[in-house]
Order: sequence, then C-alpha cells, then structure tokens
Amino acid sequence: MIERDQEIVNTLEFFKCLSRDDLILLFFKDKKSAVSNCNQVLRRLRDRGHIKQSKRHSPAVYFPNPSTIKETSQKIPHYLGIARVYFSLSHYINSFEVEPKLGPKGTVEPDAFMIYNNSPYFVEIQLTQYNVKTMQEKIERYENYYYSNEWRKFPWQPDEPFFPAIAIFTQTSYEINSFLEIYQYKSAKELHQLSAMQI
Repeated sequence: MIERDQEIVNTLEFFKCLSRDDLILLFFKDKKSAVSNCNQVLRRLRDRGHIKQSKRHSPAVYFPNPSTIKETSQKIPHYLGIARVYFSLSHYINSFEVEPKLGPKGTVEPDAFMIYNNSPYFVEIQLTQYNVKTMQEKIERYENYYYSNEWRKFPWQPDEPFFPAIAIFTQTSYEINSFLEIYQYKSAKELHQLSAMQI
C-alpha cells in the first residue's frame, strides 16, 4: 500500500469506523474531484481486503479489516460521534484516545480522553437519553475512579496531579450532583466557543 492508503487503514483502526465524508475531510479535501477520488481509493482498498464497507448508513461507513465492531453494530453512530468531536477540535487537541482502558472491568469507561487547549477531559458521547438514575450511576463510577487515585499516574500529569474535567456531549441537559468538574455541551463547537470566551 502507498503511504496514504496505510494512513486511511490506520485511521479506521484508531476510530473503529468512519463515514466516507469523514475520510474525504481527512484525506481528499484538497483534491479537485474529492468525492470520486475518495470513492476510487476506498473501492480499491475494499477490493483488496484492507477495509470493509457498510451501506446501511448514508454516506457509507468504512471499517478496518479485521474490525473490532460488526458492520451491523448499534454503536456505529456512537463511534462516528467520537470522531466528530475530534475533527471539530483537532487543531487544538494535543492528545486523543478512543475508549481508554483505565482499569479492570467495572472501572469507569469514558468514550475518549483528550487534552484540549492543554486541559485534560474525559469525553462522554450521549446519543440516547438516560434516566436520572442511570446518569448518576455513570457519574458515581467517575467518583469511584477519583478515589482510586489511579489517575495520578497518567504520564501527562504535572508535578501536582489533578483530575480531568468530564465533557458530556448531549442534547439533553442533566441535573448532575457531583464534586467533580462536569460540563455538558450540545456539540464540540459549543465547547470551543465557550472556551474561546474564557480566554
């Protein structure tokens, strides 16, 4: 594979799946015929077995081959949402990790971790509406993780470690009771706009 082909495969492995339009934005936006160029490259990579395609979504969604998620997975919109947060903030992100493993099963499982504008965030993408009890249980897992002190071991921590803020991207506003620093945004664009106002 040429370098760009390998980058496409690597990016699909990182995000687990991306739409055709996401891939155009990342790799073909400067091309005169961006859509046709992207389609041609993706068709070649698919025909050679490097990637998979699902037409259940419009535009089509692509996966690495082998893939860690099924082409029929209900979590596809969720993973696309994680990628959109990254794309919206990429110029200001120092670090981004999809579904970081913070400990054994039962430990809090953020959808992503990012360092945005030099500030660390656990990221939650909330596409479905939770009831109050379920949301509070999610926050309690973060509180338990806080008390574990495992977060102090992150390599990015300064001499005086501090717990990352939690950014929840949701169309529903939740009443959350916690001592942690928690923010709710309708989109990554809103996060960036509010952050710019505070500078």
